[in-house]
Amino acid sequence: MRSAVGPRWQNVTVARIQLEAGNDLVQRLAHENDPIKAVIELVWNSLDADAHDVVVTLHRNDADGVIGAEVTDDGHGMAPEELSSAFRWVGNSWKWAAGRSKGEERPLHGRLGQGRLRAFALGTQVVWETVADSLDGKRLRSVIRASADARNDFDTSDPVSTDESTGTRFVASGRDGLDRLSSDKASDRITATFAPYLIARPDVSITYDGSRVRPEESIDLDTTYELEWAHEDVTRHAKLRIIEWKVGNERAIHLCDGAGVPVDALDKAPAPDFRYSAYVLWDEMPHHHNEWMLAHLEATPSILGLLLAEVDEVLEKHFESRRAQRRRELVEEWKAGNVYPYEGEPATEEEKVERATFDVVATSIRRHIPSGRQQKKLTLGLLRESIQHRPSDVSVLLDQYVGLPADEREQLEHLLRRTSLSRVIQASSNVTNRLEFLRALELMVFDLEASKMIGERAHLHRILESELWVFGEQYNLMISERGLTAALDRHRQILDESRTDSTPVKLLDGRSGRLDLLLSVAATEHDRNRHLVVELKAPKVVAGPKELAQIKAYAKAMAKDPRYASSTTEWDFWLVTGEIDEDVRQEANQRGRERGLVFEPDLPEAPGAKVRVWVRDWGQIIDDARRRLDYFQKSLQHDPSLDDARDYLRRNHGDVIPEALLASAEETIEEKSKI
Repeated sequence: MRSAVGPRWQNVTVARIQLEAGNDLVQRLAHENDPIKAVIELVWNSLDADAHDVVVTLHRNDADGVIGAEVTDDGHGMAPEELSSAFRWVGNSWKWAAGRSKGEERPLHGRLGQGRLRAFALGTQVVWETVADSLDGKRLRSVIRASADARNDFDTSDPVSTDESTGTRFVASGRDGLDRLSSDKASDRITATFAPYLIARPDVSITYDGSRVRPEESIDLDTTYELEWAHEDVTRHAKLRIIEWKVGNERAIHLCDGAGVPVDALDKAPAPDFRYSAYVLWDEMPHHHNEWMLAHLEATPSILGLLLAEVDEVLEKHFESRRAQRRRELVEEWKAGNVYPYEGEPATEEEKVERATFDVVATSIRRHIPSGRQQKKLTLGLLRESIQHRPSDVSVLLDQYVGLPADEREQLEHLLRRTSLSRVIQASSNVTNRLEFLRALELMVFDLEASKMIGERAHLHRILESELWVFGEQYNLMISERGLTAALDRHRQILDESRTDSTPVKLLDGRSGRLDLLLSVAATEHDRNRHLVVELKAPKVVAGPKELAQIKAYAKAMAKDPRYASSTTEWDFWLVTGEIDEDVRQEANQRGRERGLVFEPDLPEAPGAKVRVWVRDWGQIIDDARRRLDYFQKSLQHDPSLDDARDYLRRNHGDVIPEALLASAEETIEEKSKI
C-alpha cells in the first residue's frame, strides 16, 4: 500500500489556517456518507485547475478493502499566496467571480468553496501536496494537511522551491468502509457526471481505479432538445441533453451551466426502465443553486420551477417515444427468434388491444426476461396468459415472478394506468365471459338432457350467487338461503336502524319462510331503497299455483309486518323458472298490469312503500341480459358455442356442475357407444 504522502514535507515549518466556519457545519458539508461525491468534487477541482490528466487511485488493504483514496492531476496547482484564501472560507470562492479557469478559460465547477471539505468523507487524515508558479515567477511546492479531529484547522508548510511539474496530489487515509468506491455504481456515476465535459474536451482524461473514463464508448443514444419557457412575460431558452447508456444503472438529472458543468443534481428522475443521464444546460443555472428543492412548493412558480416543469414534459415525451421504438425493435427480435407468443395478425379490435398491452408490459420488464430461448418463450407465454385472464393483477404477478425493483414496478403500474389497456382487456374479458355464461345458462335450463342434471340448491343456486349480474348490474347480494327474520335484519341495517323487536318474522299461516336470494341495489336511488327477492326453481320444475303461492306468501308476510314498512323502500319478488303452466301464465299476463306482475297489495301504513310479485322465466332474463350486452357482443364479434359455454362452466363453476354436463357432445356420443 502506498504511503499517504511522501516524506518531502517532513521537518518543515508550518503555518495554521483556521477555517471560518463551525466544526458542525464543516462536518455536514463534508457529506461523509457519500465518498463518491467527494471523489467527484476533488476531480472537479483538478479540472478547474486546467488539468489534462486526472488519476484517481484507490488504496486497499491486504483483504482488498478500500481504506483510502488519492487524486493526482497535472493542473496549475495552488500558489502559496492562494492557500490562505482557498482554505479559510466556506463560500466566497474566487471561482464565483471568475467564471472561467485561469489558464485555458474553461467553465468552472467549484464556485462555492466546499470541495475541500468533502475530502473528510475519504479519510480522517487528508493531505494536499501542490506545485504551482507564484506571482514572482518561482515554482514552489506546498503541503496542506488536516485531521477530522479538528476540521477547521488546515496546517500549511513553508513553500519549497522545486523544478517539478505543476499539479496537485491529494491523499486521504484512516477511514474504513470505503468499498462503495470500487463498485460499478461508482464508476457509472463518475462516467455520467463528467460525460459532457469529457466529450467536449477530448484532450482531457480521467482515470478511475486503473481504467480510463470513456463515456463516448458507453453511449447508446445522445439526444438534445431546445427548451423554451416564459417567465414574467419574457421567453427563456435552455437545452436538455439526454444521454442513454448501454450499461450500468445510472439514472439522474443534472442541472448544469451552459457549458455542461453540473451545479445541482435532482433527487429523483423518471423512466426507471431506462439508463440515462439528463443534463439541463442553462447559462443562469449557477445563480439558482439549491433552488430546485423548493420549486415544487412555490405557490407562484419561479423561473427555475417553470424550467423544471418544461423538462418533465420533454422527458416524458422523449421516453414515451423511445418506449414505442424499443417495443417495435424488441417485438421484431422476439418474432425472429420464434419466442413471441402470438402468431399472424390480430383479427379483432380486442386482439389488437391485447397485443398492445402485452407489448407495453413485456418490453417494460425486458431486463428481467431470461436470456435462454426456452426460458424466454415460457416467460412471455405466462405473461400472455396473465394479460388474457387477469390483466388487473399483471403487476402483482410480475412482481412475484421476476421480482421487479420498486421503481420499475411503479413505472409499470403507471404505464398500465395511463394507457388504460388493462381496463379495456378486463372489460372485454368480462363481456366475453358473460356471453359465454348466458350460453351456458341456456344449456342448463332449456336443454332436455342438461336440465335434468341441474338441481335448484345444489347447482343453480350456488352458481347464481356469483353471477348476480344476470338479474341486473345494480344489485348486490344481501343474504342467501336465509329466513325472513334475517332479511329483516339486513333491511334494517341498510336503513341504519336497530331492531328492538326480536319477534321472528312468520308467514301468515304461522310457518317460517326461507328465501333463496335477497339482493339489494348497491346504493340508494333518489333516497329510495330497492330490494329483490329471487325464488329459484330447478329447470325441470314447471311452476304452477303451488310455487306461485309460496312466493306470494313471502310478499304478504313482509307487507303485513310493520317492521318492514318504509315509505322509501321497494320490495320486488321474482319467481324464476324455466317453464310455467297455463294457470300462472294467465296471472302473469293481466290487462292493465306490466307483463309478469301478479301481485301488488295496497300498503296503507306505508303509502310510499311498494311490494310486488313477478313471474319471470329464464328466457326473459337471458334476453334482457343479452340485450344489455348486445353492443359489446357486436364489437367483439363473439358468438359463444356450446363448447365455449362448457369451458366457461368448467373454469368458473367446475366444483359445482355435474361432470356429465361438462362433457362435449362428441364425448357423450362416444360414451354411449361403449355401453
